[in-house]
Amino acid sequence: MVNMLWNPANTLRANKIPALMQDPGIIIGYRQINQPWSYYARSMFKIHNETFNIWTHLIAIFIHLSMIYQFAEKCNYYRYQQSWTLLIFSVCCIYSTTISVIAHIFHSKNIDVHFSLFLLDYAGAYMYGYASGLIAIYYFSDEYTYGIIVNVYLISHWIFSLCGFVLLCIIKMSFGHKEQQWTRKGLLALFFTSHGILLSATVARKYWLLLNGNQQYLASITNYNWIYLSFLLEGASYGCHLPEVFLPGKFDIIGQSHQIFHIFATLTQILQIRAVRFEISKGNSAYGHPSLPSLFILSTISLGVITFICVFIIRIYFPVRNIKKEK
Repeated sequence: MVNMLWNPANTLRANKIPALMQDPGIIIGYRQINQPWSYYARSMFKIHNETFNIWTHLIAIFIHLSMIYQFAEKCNYYRYQQSWTLLIFSVCCIYSTTISVIAHIFHSKNIDVHFSLFLLDYAGAYMYGYASGLIAIYYFSDEYTYGIIVNVYLISHWIFSLCGFVLLCIIKMSFGHKEQQWTRKGLLALFFTSHGILLSATVARKYWLLLNGNQQYLASITNYNWIYLSFLLEGASYGCHLPEVFLPGKFDIIGQSHQIFHIFATLTQILQIRAVRFEISKGNSAYGHPSLPSLFILSTISLGVITFICVFIIRIYFPVRNIKKEK
């Protein structure tokens, strides 16, 4: 049983698959390529180096559904206006996680499918990022900050999210090769940091008040600190390929960095939802007046449609030097 776990049957070593589909430090456990779609669907229930990447996010989907149901028992989503942003955020979390599950199940089919699915995965990631910006302004900002920046913030955040998605796709297509992992991850880290600074503008005044002795928002800031810590650990696990690059072949099935990244990604989302519920329970978000039909549904759908269109435009027309080298 132990040998089957660490050296799964009917899987390939890294040197048997295209370089573009190899992960740094992962030696064994790759699925067969160019197999029927049903082969990859069935692989959900078999051991290989993507099994736990699939299931960490599958479990996350059920966690989010459970949290939506629990909050619905306490609060009527339809009638209570302050809950609408939370509902949209939860749906976007499920949406992005579902796309990630699909990508991890089917990306091993061939290089073309691999790149296409992970570009779609980026679309899901930025739907989550966009929704994070909405809860930041409607729940985490104080009334003074909200009144000053809300209109400019919503527009700039929407543009930043869309441009960020396009940039992610370009980076993936330009630096998708294994030897260019550090360049790609560095650029991603730089952009995500910039986006994080924009979102942090919504809570900057609360931190400033605390530094000046006003402890009115101490409990809220404690929640934000946990979110920041989890987000930093999420980014580190995504970008560093630790521990597998130091001990190649030892974490091929369990313990690789992307599995850790999935766990911290889910933890960050849970901490965000808990922080939102706290703000609602304390009445700290009563100043916001979100309009579900005019703002959230339309903006979320439009962002989703545009990002999916961008996926296909970039996938068809953007020159991919690395892919052309693969025969």
